[in-house]
Amino acid sequence: MWLLKNAGWLLIFAVAGWFGFENRNETVSNLHLAGRSYPQSPLVLVVFAAFVVGMSSAFLLTLFQQLKTRSAMSRVNRENQDLKRELNQLRNMPLDDLKLGNEARRS
Repeated sequence: MWLLKNAGWLLIFAVAGWFGFENRNETVSNLHLAGRSYPQSPLVLVVFAAFVVGMSSAFLLTLFQQLKTRSAMSRVNRENQDLKRELNQLRNMPLDDLKLGNEARRS
């Protein structure tokens, strides 16, 4: 699985490098970002910035999902330990009130 993951990343970076090489002289005529205007910005820089913003957003979303999942797993593990402890206590309870053999049939 790690081989496919690394091959995928290698492919993404190879395509990004090829795209940057093919468009190295292209410019964006006017970029409006955060209330500012950037005339004649290199296309490669704009695409790279968009890629970084997208990857950062994906990282944050994944981080929050991972934290939420870990929190749920720890809650379930605590509940599981409590149930195991309760089951162990029930198994070790004295059997004084239990009717055995013929006494149970007479009742």
